Amino acid sequence: MVFILLILPLAAVPLLAQEGEATSWETIKQQAEEHYGPDQDLLNGKKYNYTYRSAEGNPFFEVHGDLLSSIQIKGKVYKGQKLRFDIYNQLLVLDFTDLSGATGSIILRDDWVGFFTQGQLLFRKYPDKQGRLRYGQVVHEGEYSCIYFWKKEYIPELRDGESYFSFSEADWDAMIIREGKAMAYKNRGSFLKCFPKEDRGRIKSYLRTEEIKVHKVSDSKMEQVMQTINEGRL
Repeated sequence: MVFILLILPLAAVPLLAQEGEATSWETIKQQAEEHYGPDQDLLNGKKYNYTYRSAEGNPFFEVHGDLLSSIQIKGKVYKGQKLRFDIYNQLLVLDFTDLSGATGSIILRDDWVGFFTQGQLLFRKYPDKQGRLRYGQVVHEGEYSCIYFWKKEYIPELRDGESYFSFSEADWDAMIIREGKAMAYKNRGSFLKCFPKEDRGRIKSYLRTEEIKVHKVSDSKMEQVMQTINEGRL
């Protein structure tokens, strides 16, 4: 009976629920936790210890404002979570407050996570150029998917004979992924090489006509580009 109470409401909650539905869900979740304790699928992972307190900057993917995230764990969607994406170490850190009021941070189990959001951005696991699964920002999903893999560098500096460390600004590697194979691009030329030779001329003409620079275009415009390519409307 405990399993039904905790699991079925979670699986039934859509990612973009209305405010009334969210309120109802929070009430159900609170009642369930009061009776049976916190959901062990969500609060399951290793303790997170922040080791960069003396460094300038931080290792996280940063979004504007105090935005809450949605996470899919073992097929269930948890909304309204405080989630930090450590892009230097490629870790998902969940901040939570338990029923006693104590706060904590855990590293979520990577093999349980299906997707998560940061602000309005969606992240899923995709293979990088070495075939390793990583969390990537989904720009567009289709036969040809466009994914951004975010990263930061941890940079040592020597000042007055002492060592200091700082994190770089966030940057990304842009990939076109088809049939599980990732192909990197940095400009129009390398972007065109991600597609079959017989399609490159039409794609090139489309990019020129629309004056699109694939390495500088907005996320929404790049999504439009990928949708057009996938639907063959060139």
